[in-house]
Amino acid sequence: MFGTVRYYTDFLKAQVMYNFSGEEMVSLSVNYARLNKEINVKAKNSNEKVEYLLNLEKAYVIINKEMFGLKEELAVL
Repeated sequence: MFGTVRYYTDFLKAQVMYNFSGEEMVSLSVNYARLNKEINVKAKNSNEKVEYLLNLEKAYVIINKEMFGLKEELAVL
């Protein structure tokens, strides 16, 4: 369902997989921007827009962690 973390995660994963088989590669950040624009069009009110944007951000973080792993924090001694 549009607007959920699952929707955005699945969409971004599908786009990454498409990059392996498609002719034109589209970066994760470009797909993020496309979804952001789509949210601006589809959101019925400002509360829904904020919820959708937060869910998109969560999905983006999940995909980045899955693709690139967690960044190591440097310990300050």
